[in-house]
Amino acid sequence: MDEPEKVRGREDAASGHEAGGAEEAGDGFQLVIHGKKKKRAASGQDCRTAGSGFGAGAGPVRALTREKGDAPAPGAKAKVPCHDPSIPRPQDVYKIRVDNYKPFEHVWLERNEDGTRHVHPLENLPVEQFVVRNVPDREPVKPADLEDTPFTLVQDHKGLTELAKKLKSVTEFAISTRTEDFIVDTLKLRIYIGLYLQEPFKDPTKRKVMHGADRDIMWLQRDFHIYVCNLFDTGQASRVLQMERNNLEHLLLHFCGVTAKKEYQNADWRSRPLPDEMIKYAREDTHYLLYIYDLMRQALF
Repeated sequence: MDEPEKVRGREDAASGHEAGGAEEAGDGFQLVIHGKKKKRAASGQDCRTAGSGFGAGAGPVRALTREKGDAPAPGAKAKVPCHDPSIPRPQDVYKIRVDNYKPFEHVWLERNEDGTRHVHPLENLPVEQFVVRNVPDREPVKPADLEDTPFTLVQDHKGLTELAKKLKSVTEFAISTRTEDFIVDTLKLRIYIGLYLQEPFKDPTKRKVMHGADRDIMWLQRDFHIYVCNLFDTGQASRVLQMERNNLEHLLLHFCGVTAKKEYQNADWRSRPLPDEMIKYAREDTHYLLYIYDLMRQALF
């Protein structure tokens, strides 16, 4: 039995049951909030806010529907539905074992010599490795246009193998590298992602660039047992630099002259295949990050 199958077997044994089992509403869809069944709003209404997540510890889903006469103002951006009830649940399609009652547990790799306390993966690294002392004086590297940059949608083991190989070959990445963009299907490949990508993410010699990564760090640990070492967060850097606004939309416009379509941030990302506009939005989230990092690093040091 190969390693991925062992992982699936351990998840099956841990959960002991399939997610679901609740009776569906008359239209084939139901919403569960804190364990109570709620029938969804009529088709065509959109969500104001939504908390989402697949896997242990995922929060409750909240949905507020459009009020009567609440039409978009003339010239306003069209709202992107945050939930499409026609899309099958990923738990069912990809056989994802979900148990919201089981708390997240770290995968401990080793103990102290006396066996009394677990060792944090970063504890053995000297403090000096966490402090940037000699920042190389180099010119920012502006990325090629999105249309001129190779793009890979990772949907299988071969794609994960190639992605891991490319991330190990560079010194810094934001999932995008300096020359290529990647999008990973984290639903289809959920139980395999950690096996392939743990190494480059925990490697302290490689700089990872993210924006507003507080929750990303938590989700990577919870869902894939990926620990991030050597992180530059452009959101935190924007606060240190006291910029006018700290969101990625502002940084893209300020540094790159790119206007991001942030309405896709709360779109239903379970859609398959992903529409071109959503793929473009996802690429823009990481395509320019290394260049923004270059400019911020110059300003900070």
